[in-house]
Amino acid sequence: MRMKFMAALAVAGGLALGASQAQATQFVGSWSLEYLNADPGLVLQVQPINPTFNFALSPDDPNTAQNEELKTLSLFKLYTNETSVNADDLIASPIKLTFNFSAPTPNTVDPITGVTSGYSEFFGYIQGGKLTWANNGVTQLHFGNGLTGLMTIKVNGGEYNEGGFWSTDEGISEALTVKAKFDWDRDATAVPEPATWALMLGGFGLAGTALRRRRALAA
Repeated sequence: MRMKFMAALAVAGGLALGASQAQATQFVGSWSLEYLNADPGLVLQVQPINPTFNFALSPDDPNTAQNEELKTLSLFKLYTNETSVNADDLIASPIKLTFNFSAPTPNTVDPITGVTSGYSEFFGYIQGGKLTWANNGVTQLHFGNGLTGLMTIKVNGGEYNEGGFWSTDEGISEALTVKAKFDWDRDATAVPEPATWALMLGGFGLAGTALRRRRALAA
């Protein structure tokens, strides 16, 4: 009977664990970009790739680095049509990327800010543009209202339209593709969802039945 009791406990634990791991969260939203596309500064062009997003993620285990749940999404291409970098193009211009989540519940996240500018190296022989984000392009969003967790978003910067012979390699063919990496960490202390509770209660009910039968036989 002891073996049956232990097996029931194992089933209960397995059901609860499986339920918690199976709970995926649907994330829906969009992004917006603010930038200057006029002199002074390198005149920018932007081609959106995924202006909106809709994906599901299961949470990371907060106690281990294994089974990490990530979603990488290409947001837009950044480029310039200017054929050379002049003195005014070396001036840094601000850029701001904002994510807006409409689900799970309306949430706002601190924007990711940075600068864009042209660069000129080796006496102007090599020219191009570069995008640099503050805080390494990282921002975080804490969800609430029954969904306790942390979303970390990281976007890349880099160079674009680099050319030689005292000119840029202009156009979208030499654009920088900016991608966002979404990392969802569910809080270990979060309250289980109703489906999780149902499986947990069912499993522990099975364990309780085994325990009662054991006591009855012993009597």
